Amino acid sequence: MSLDSTTIEEIVLRTVMSFPDTFDTVAEMLTDQDFANAKHRVLWKTIRGLVANKRPYEMDDVFHHMQENGTFDSIGGLNYYKHLADSTYAAADGLVERCKRIRQISVLRLLRNASGKIIELIDQQSGRPFEELLSEADAIFTEVTASHAGNEIEIISGPELMQGVLRDFVEASDNPGIRGISTGMQILDEQTDGLHKGEMIIVAGPPSMGKTAFAVNLIQNALYSAALPVVIFSMEMPAKDIGRRMWSTESRVNYTTIRRGKANDPEAGRMMQAMSTLSSKMLKITSHSPLTPSKVRSVLKKIKREYGGVRMAMLDYAQLMESDSKGNTRNDELTVVSRELKRMAMQFDMPFIVLSQLTKAVETQKRKPTNGDLRETGALAQDADMILMVHRQEKYDEDNQEHQGKAEIIVTKNRNGETGTVLVGFDGPTFRFYELNGGQSWQQ
Repeated sequence: MSLDSTTIEEIVLRTVMSFPDTFDTVAEMLTDQDFANAKHRVLWKTIRGLVANKRPYEMDDVFHHMQENGTFDSIGGLNYYKHLADSTYAAADGLVERCKRIRQISVLRLLRNASGKIIELIDQQSGRPFEELLSEADAIFTEVTASHAGNEIEIISGPELMQGVLRDFVEASDNPGIRGISTGMQILDEQTDGLHKGEMIIVAGPPSMGKTAFAVNLIQNALYSAALPVVIFSMEMPAKDIGRRMWSTESRVNYTTIRRGKANDPEAGRMMQAMSTLSSKMLKITSHSPLTPSKVRSVLKKIKREYGGVRMAMLDYAQLMESDSKGNTRNDELTVVSRELKRMAMQFDMPFIVLSQLTKAVETQKRKPTNGDLRETGALAQDADMILMVHRQEKYDEDNQEHQGKAEIIVTKNRNGETGTVLVGFDGPTFRFYELNGGQSWQQ
């Protein structure tokens, strides 16, 4: 099959220069790179420049402008002008179909190039791990599909937009309560409206402050009502350790008791009941290090294909991730990682909980963290829809009984709600965060 779209491209370009009203139709469907012929890429770029500067872009205008800026000869000069003028017809009818065909051929060329890259990847594998090769191959094809999807931009009109907003309002009226997935803490739900699809939620804290325990608590709360899988990506903790933590939290049996196998009869009863809850096919855990965005995306794609979607995902933690492409600095790489994680939240229509470390200044100064304390990159704070900081003053003030068994969840960023602090209970032996009876408060 020929992947040469030169003739169709000529018709489309001549049509735009003959019927100026057709420009928007073509501009919405094609980019410079969709034109296979290099001359046509230059010509289309020239037309777009004239439109941007509100100048005429009929055929004589375009070629006169190219003579002025020195690009006329690069496309074949007078001979090419005569070819378009004498041999190419213009037709507004069928323009959309011609643009679709150019776009399809463009994507096929990208696929062919991607296949060549994968063949080269195989030929030059040099003993690289098999999973790494698969991940890189998946990233190559993902780039093609992302390019194709990126050109199909949906434009929603005012009436259609407001009808959708009204439907959401009516649904909310008929079903009172939060719209997102519950955090398991009522006051936090009320202030944040829960955890929403398409959002990247950063959970941050210093080492041993409880950020992993809090994030796992969020996953467990989502699991209770999960019609779709909840997924944990761990790069620091083995899957069995996460399982034991969840078992301890669910059964309220001391983690050490479970690890050492010394449960008494009442504890064993609670453990068996908790085991039934956690033995759900909707719980998916992968403990693999290092992870890259393409590997995470590959796992989520596999789960979505099997189950039809993903309810929620959690990644522990961002600073352990590697970028698919090396940057000049570690900050550059983490900026790319952050952007890709946010994209995955939107692509898979799920809340994506991403754990983050904080700078050592928080521990050194023994203070509450801020967004500026997110380690190694500011991109996480910029890309996040919500940031939840876990703070336990008991770590810094062990002799003060007022702080014992308590934690603060500090909402330092919330695109769709309030920021503030909620006081909750924390049971260290079972890694459980819980509501305080009568002692819970929301502070702005």
